[in-house]
Amino acid sequence: MQDNLLSLDEVKSHFEHWRKTRTKQRERIPDYLWNYVKTLIDRYSLMDITQALRINTSQIKDNIKTNPSIHFVEARINKSSSLTSKPIVSFSNSDRTCSIELHRANGGILKIDAFPVTSLPAIINKYME
Repeated sequence: MQDNLLSLDEVKSHFEHWRKTRTKQRERIPDYLWNYVKTLIDRYSLMDITQALRINTSQIKDNIKTNPSIHFVEARINKSSSLTSKPIVSFSNSDRTCSIELHRANGGILKIDAFPVTSLPAIINKYME
């Protein structure tokens, strides 16, 4: 089976095999396993990956360089005081706040209501790092 087609369970099996057969207890995770993890990033949530493989997000960040992307699905002017639908970004002209929803490729979602419009660039850059 090709590397890019491995499921989370298959990668988990590779990690378990490596852990059973490694020569040193504190041996560094090999590059080929990190390559398998990289193929999972867009298909599984980060929490599922870290739990199944018994690794942490810092290890992933240190070993896998990903290009985060921002996916805005919809943007609308919010003309009513109460939201009848859930737009991804809505602006209110009177108080200059917005509701925002950011999606990471790894499945992470950030939702904020009544966020100051002037702070949008900072929160987007920080969250998408």
